[in-house]
Amino acid sequence: MDNVKWKQLKLKDIIKKGKAGGTPKSSVKKYYNGNIPFLSINDMTKEGKYITYTEKTMSKLGLENSSAWIVPEKSLLYSIYASVGFVSINNIPLATSQAIFSIIFKDDIDLEFMYYHLTFYKKYIHKYIETGTQQNLKAETIKNFKIKIPPLEKQEKISKFLSSIDKYIQIHEQDLNNLKKYKKGLLQKMFI
Repeated sequence: MDNVKWKQLKLKDIIKKGKAGGTPKSSVKKYYNGNIPFLSINDMTKEGKYITYTEKTMSKLGLENSSAWIVPEKSLLYSIYASVGFVSINNIPLATSQAIFSIIFKDDIDLEFMYYHLTFYKKYIHKYIETGTQQNLKAETIKNFKIKIPPLEKQEKISKFLSSIDKYIQIHEQDLNNLKKYKKGLLQKMFI
């Protein structure tokens, strides 16, 4: 058995910066179609773990006229409105809508470890979700999530192990899809 002690902390204890984004007025066309990637929850659900592209972009003027901010690459993105609890890591600098809480962790925290930790945590967030016109989580609620964290070296081992499982799953899903296409092709040749 591993004797490494895990610390019980609040998420705010390991965050350098955590802040939701913002959306410029959609009626002002010059706020959009610029060179700043602008992330939505839709992008997160399409791309999954790593964000490398966004459907929409905003201009510098749009950034200046909203509460959006440039989230540096290798930050954790957490959806807090409507589809609550989706987690991604951005591989590009970007801005986000107010539906996404972006987190920059302190140096002794492994980003991949926190991705898996908060992905797992999704099962338990229902008790924190507020309902009104749509489900949402407040930033303060997220910052007060209680989490257990091992030392950095252990975090890195855990995240590498889980990432290797993800890669294995991805390869086999691809193989399964190829087999399904192959079977479909065979069926078409046999019965048409």
